[in-house]
Amino acid sequence: MDHLIAHRGEPEHWPENSLAGFRAVLAAGSPYVETDIQFSADGVPVLCHDESLLRATGRDIQIAATPLVEIQAIPAGEPGRFGDRFGDERIPTLNEFGNLLAQWPAVRAFVELKAAGIGAIGVEAAVTATTTALGPHAGQCIVISFDYPVLEHVRNRHPLPIGWVLPEWSDANRTLADRLAPEYLFVDHRRVPSTPQPLWPGPWRWVAYTVNARDEIERLLARGFDLVETNDIRRLMPATHAPA
Repeated sequence: MDHLIAHRGEPEHWPENSLAGFRAVLAAGSPYVETDIQFSADGVPVLCHDESLLRATGRDIQIAATPLVEIQAIPAGEPGRFGDRFGDERIPTLNEFGNLLAQWPAVRAFVELKAAGIGAIGVEAAVTATTTALGPHAGQCIVISFDYPVLEHVRNRHPLPIGWVLPEWSDANRTLADRLAPEYLFVDHRRVPSTPQPLWPGPWRWVAYTVNARDEIERLLARGFDLVETNDIRRLMPATHAPA
């Protein structure tokens, strides 16, 4: 279980990025969680993968164009998947997430800044809003992104670990990874070459996403990955182990 990351909480059973989902996996003993950040019209970091609230709420509202008070007035229980079951859920702020995380001080959270959110308010504002919202909980967090410039900004301005989500597997990106030297490199497991060549060596830990099958997780750990993201962590935690 030490090798699994709860991707957006536990979307197999809860609305993704919901406090209810995160509370469930944290209570079950998940050592790592991952979430996504967009920014409201008033610059508040909120937990949502998409730039629209359509999947989360059933209403096609752009987060970047909507103030926080209006965002949090809308039920966010993914009605398309769950109906009214989670009608009490709301889009959480990053600060609310940090307050929940603080109840499990040994847990580490990967906080992904999404490209749409960065584009809406700019690199510096995105990083400042994120680090401010994390506040005293920043020590439990790793900032990750596909966006290379935002990670450079974090590296140069803040004492936070970072993780780069590789847009593709290429020699050019290997050079960029060497230059950035992040603590983590994330890659879609389907992008990893099928040949048994070693994963790029470096100061980072390798993370594969997103895998829900136990045999594939075991294969990736044997391949050299350190961590694997999954949408169904409570089912997988008891039996998953690293190779000897």
